[in-house]
Amino acid sequence: MAGYKARLAKDLDGWIEAGLVPAASREPILASAAEGRRLDAGAALAILGAVLAGLAVIAFVAANWDAIPRLVRFAMILGAFAATAAGAAWAELAGRRLTRDVLLGVAALIYAAAIGLTGQIFDLAGDPQAALRGAGLAAVLLALAGRSQAAAVAGLALIGLGDFAGPAGLLGLELRWLALAAPAGALLALGWKARSLAHLAGPALVIGWLFAAPDIRPQGYLALAGAFVLAGAGARHIHERDWPAAGILYGWLALGALAAFAVGGLAGDGLGLIHRLAWLILAGAAVALGLHDRTGPVTAAGVLATIAAVSAILMDLGLGLMTAAGVFAGCALLALLAGALLRRRRA
Repeated sequence: MAGYKARLAKDLDGWIEAGLVPAASREPILASAAEGRRLDAGAALAILGAVLAGLAVIAFVAANWDAIPRLVRFAMILGAFAATAAGAAWAELAGRRLTRDVLLGVAALIYAAAIGLTGQIFDLAGDPQAALRGAGLAAVLLALAGRSQAAAVAGLALIGLGDFAGPAGLLGLELRWLALAAPAGALLALGWKARSLAHLAGPALVIGWLFAAPDIRPQGYLALAGAFVLAGAGARHIHERDWPAAGILYGWLALGALAAFAVGGLAGDGLGLIHRLAWLILAGAAVALGLHDRTGPVTAAGVLATIAAVSAILMDLGLGLMTAAGVFAGCALLALLAGALLRRRRA
């Protein structure tokens, strides 16, 4: 993909040819345009080397784990976490933000592994769900302390794994931490302009809220769809102002809205064909909106919802799989034919 400066140079050539910009202004404009910082090959190889070195140490320790005394094992775990955290602090003082980010992410994973290894070393019984959630909370604290995208991603992933590791919650109550952690992760992704965090916070929002209360009534799912629509409108508004992570969240929120609407109708009684038609209309609207905004994820969400809505209608009509396959094949041929005609007319 061409960078911003390359696209600007191409646009400037067209503007100069059209007489909109003087030719003498081309070089000063290009010189003033700042190109976004990219991860060069040297930095990528350095990160890869650090990860491979860590894996080599882990493999060596695992191969000799039974021969190492318990206290030495425990000291090794604490030393690995302390060394990684100290390395992240040094990287921050040295102005190496990428190194700091990676080391804090590794420290979060070491802390998560340390919880399980400590229990194994001293034969301590524990709750896997509580361990994963505790490790996730620690990773989030590391992320906030060091503004680390990698630690935030690790924390959100660990909390999500904790939610699905078992039904037990705080004080014996059902509690879905992901439903609270995902919105926080999305806000951090927007504030830090972190695309990697947005790629995880988006699906976490959808999964966390759709499964937050499995026994919710159909009206609750429809209300959740409305909440996704409002959040998606906010993400779209921010995306139009060129916030890097907003477009990613915009697509996932559109998918969440369509999914919640679909589940609300499928779980309810008495809606039937009216819900399916409304589902199909909303899916088409999402496709049109995605094309208008030039946002691929929203268009993809609309296409998936359209396929699901048509499948639901075919199932309601009692049609078999072969009939459904024929209907989809016919729709595909019509779509391809319409696309070819439109392209020929445009040419």
